[in-house]
Amino acid sequence: MKKKKIWIPILAAAVVLAVILAVFWSRKPKEVTNYENEKAFEEYQESPESTEEAGGQGQGIKIPGYESIVIPAGTKEVSVELTNPEENQVYFEISFYLPETEETIYTSDLIRPGQTIYEITLEKEMEAGEYPLTLRYATYTANEAMEPRNGAQVSCTLIVQ
Repeated sequence: MKKKKIWIPILAAAVVLAVILAVFWSRKPKEVTNYENEKAFEEYQESPESTEEAGGQGQGIKIPGYESIVIPAGTKEVSVELTNPEENQVYFEISFYLPETEETIYTSDLIRPGQTIYEITLEKEMEAGEYPLTLRYATYTANEAMEPRNGAQVSCTLIVQ
């Protein structure tokens, strides 16, 4: 009989502890982990020594604009500066689209508000020259639903040297 009496308080304490832990974990804020549409986030990157500020903005969501983007010829690994302004409450997905050939040569993972990426990998190496380029911005709510929002397109020149 004494063995049964000892286990009852231990079992009751374990149940109470489990309930407390369950309540704690259910109330803890969650980071967005909705990957149903197979979107991943860009890794944080350090700023190179010299950076240029991106300008321009849209209605409600700030969209950086570029007059031109300069990259080296013959390589897929290029340095650029793609920013999602800190004031935005959306994630960015940025694509480089060549309207003359109807090709997308780069698509980013999701870029958080306030995040800048500096190094990207193109789908193909580009030959020297100047190309019309469209930056396509797909935007998604910065919450677990990750619902699509208004996007934007910015035209500029891709200069390959």
